Amino acid sequence: MNFLIIIFCCFPFLVFAQDNKAVEILYEHKVDSLIIKHKKIQKEKSGIEGYRIQVAFASKKAEISEKRIAFIKKYPEIIIYLTYNTPYYKLRIGNFRTKLQAEKIKNKIRKHYPGSYIVPEIIPYTELKYY
Repeated sequence: MNFLIIIFCCFPFLVFAQDNKAVEILYEHKVDSLIIKHKKIQKEKSGIEGYRIQVAFASKKAEISEKRIAFIKKYPEIIIYLTYNTPYYKLRIGNFRTKLQAEKIKNKIRKHYPGSYIVPEIIPYTELKYY
């Protein structure tokens, strides 16, 4: 929802064509303050809103470590994260900017991990790759 609001607010240009000869561009100056505010919010989060795929969770570290090793053997090219939030260890993969990117990888691993699901996550800037 926030994304849609930003999209609609970030269209500062109104373009009017008259007989396909002249184009006048009007700029809404208040958009600058919105952009500055958005950048400030993103800096405070120390990252950007994105997604990861949770492939497994367990209450024992040994159990999740086995699942982690098995995943790495099957998909060595995919980035994997092991986190602990009481009382579970969670195995999550990827740094996705969009849900569509996450869906593509989820479909790729679906055969071995049918219970995996996409979770929203703040992705640190240092972990993002720009292609």
